[in-house]
Amino acid sequence: MRTGLACQTPVKDGMVFSMLPFHPAAKAKYDVKKLPPDVTSLTRFYPEVMRCLQCNTCSRACPQELPVIDIMGAAMRGDIATAADLSFDCIMCGLCATRCPAEIVQYYVAILTRRLYATHLSKRSKHLQARLQEIKDGQYDAELERLTHLNTAELTALYNAREIEKEVA
Repeated sequence: MRTGLACQTPVKDGMVFSMLPFHPAAKAKYDVKKLPPDVTSLTRFYPEVMRCLQCNTCSRACPQELPVIDIMGAAMRGDIATAADLSFDCIMCGLCATRCPAEIVQYYVAILTRRLYATHLSKRSKHLQARLQEIKDGQYDAELERLTHLNTAELTALYNAREIEKEVA
């Protein structure tokens, strides 16, 4: 017998489906721009992270096989970048939290690390910043207006004729 999330498991004959029990968890409210990207932000909103027993039940419960214990370890050390990186694929199903004897809500800790990393630590893409400014300046408004008036066949033809950038090895 194997357990899997419906969003990740192809349907097969003989499968049995059941709903995951709701796991009530207190979600902190914060302005990530005003928080320092360190352990104090994590412990301010999720102090239970420091109660981690290192039992690894969270990792064993994860249907994505994420190293949840390593994510919590990085969070406890204040290593925001590592915690954010390791938790990148977390879909916040909550199975880790349902199994945690320390009552840690690992997925909320993980999302806070990802938000802190993205807001304060990640490098800004110059290309993206330039493109955002072009959008704000209205450079694409006329083209967007034109596209909204095309029918499905015309949009499909444009899509199929687009120039695709080649991947850089």
